[in-house]
Amino acid sequence: MQYKIDSLEQLDQLLADPQFDIWRREGQTPLQALAWHLITHKPFDIAVILKGTCVREDTIVCQPHWDDEEFTEQIYAMYGPMFSLDNQELRTWLETTRLENVAAWVAYIVRRVELDKISNYYDAAQDFYADSWYDWNDYESGKMPARDFVNTVIGKVDEVNAHVADGKAKGMTMDEIVLHDAMWGLMPKDIDEELAAIAQETLKTAIDSLPVRPYIWSEAGKEEYAPAMLKMANEKLTAHGYDINYGKGYSIEQGYLMDYFSRLYWREAASKPED
Repeated sequence: MQYKIDSLEQLDQLLADPQFDIWRREGQTPLQALAWHLITHKPFDIAVILKGTCVREDTIVCQPHWDDEEFTEQIYAMYGPMFSLDNQELRTWLETTRLENVAAWVAYIVRRVELDKISNYYDAAQDFYADSWYDWNDYESGKMPARDFVNTVIGKVDEVNAHVADGKAKGMTMDEIVLHDAMWGLMPKDIDEELAAIAQETLKTAIDSLPVRPYIWSEAGKEEYAPAMLKMANEKLTAHGYDINYGKGYSIEQGYLMDYFSRLYWREAASKPED
């Protein structure tokens, strides 16, 4: 069976048909199935929506294996850039299409792609995205209109990108921006110049403190390095009047910093493999 879509009006009619399922395996609704078709079969192209797309049973991936790391990496490598808001064509379509429910499901994928860009690297921004996750539940339950959900996703991504651009405009590297926000304990609206200077100084010290060959990189080495760097960062912060609750109990700032220094340790190990 084939469905050929030649116009927005025809697509509207097709999606309204309760029999329409495009041979979905995982999608619970026609809109979800169509969104999965977009990410698993074609790079995003206006032609997919406006000029026609054919869907056949033998072309459908059985299900989106988000928990399968290798599969996720393949999908991201193939389609990630297409489903990023860096794709101006996609952004324009999301902002203007009359197929607002389809746009909501595509925006859900965009959110996943944008989150994957910073996952396990930029904790403060990752949590910033996660804090608004309830918006998707509100859309699914009918409490939030599709257009509002799309605008929320676009707005959140724009806010993260603007914050990063602000830091880079102030001469900071991406590592320094991530460390600045870790010290702040969340993704702030603006870069704090004093904290930025502390982050830059802390990162330099942390890099200078990394082991050198023939040191054997190990989990034990990381467990020695990361706490030592947390203590060092706290000393620099305390000297400037910042309190991250060090030695008194857990704080989000300490959690972010420990994760940051742990990743720095292993990133250095990956960049300099054993002979």
